[in-house]
Amino acid sequence: MEKRCYLLLAVLFFFFLSPVETRPSSGLDINLTPSTIGQGEVALLSIQKLGEAKPKVIWMGEKITLLSDNKNEIWTGFIGVDLTTKPGRYKLKINLTNNNNPHSITVSVLSRDYGIRRLTLPKEMVELDTNTLKRVLEESRRMKELFISSDEYPLWMGRWISPVQGTVVSPFGCRCIINDMERSPHSGIDLKAAEGAPVKATNRGIVALVENHFFSGLGIVIDHGGGIQSMYFHLSKDFVKVGQLVEKDTIIGLAGSSGRVTGPHLHFGIRLNGGRIDPIKLIEISGVLER
Repeated sequence: MEKRCYLLLAVLFFFFLSPVETRPSSGLDINLTPSTIGQGEVALLSIQKLGEAKPKVIWMGEKITLLSDNKNEIWTGFIGVDLTTKPGRYKLKINLTNNNNPHSITVSVLSRDYGIRRLTLPKEMVELDTNTLKRVLEESRRMKELFISSDEYPLWMGRWISPVQGTVVSPFGCRCIINDMERSPHSGIDLKAAEGAPVKATNRGIVALVENHFFSGLGIVIDHGGGIQSMYFHLSKDFVKVGQLVEKDTIIGLAGSSGRVTGPHLHFGIRLNGGRIDPIKLIEISGVLER
């Protein structure tokens, strides 16, 4: 009986940690790493095919943009799950331009508990007056527009990098309790960064926003194409302009303490097809790609 238990555990361990790999009759080899995705996480999709047709991928109703190698034989892209997506089993649909019979695989989305973060802030930064509330709503509207207007063609190249060298001081996804009242969960990560520390672009892209907002302070948003945007908030200075193409590792600004914060740091966020994604997961999973 004991040996059977150990064998069962070994099989389950292999099943959940191994990537999904399948070869449908259409000639596709599909790999998804990891094979399951937690709330707020991301996976790398790799498709190797036969023939000249281009694969089309739909995930949770959104088109997934893929990059190909020089021979158009291997296509890669990221699929993500928003922080509040309901756990369950979802279909990843794949079709070829010369095939009317789409193939699909089932991907499990798992629940994630990111914990709780408690903050105490001045009353005037929490209880907003009419003019401030109007400003905040307008800033929120402009940000949402950015997340649905990403250029279709990916500008990013290879592995994604951290914008600063500091450690995570506030993790992704944690529930926020501000002055004993629950607010929206943390949709990015806070990285340790001294006032004036250089902040670098996590990957290649076009600057989509440089503005000073009430909550996020001086911030920069970079559109990397393919439905991916990165955000850098609470800056003390910016070095880029809207519409500017920046390369990965380019210094785009300096860390600071602008906006609603208790001290200097960098808030770093990622959106993938509008979903709130843990930036650390994107950096980690992209490690298999060339820089």
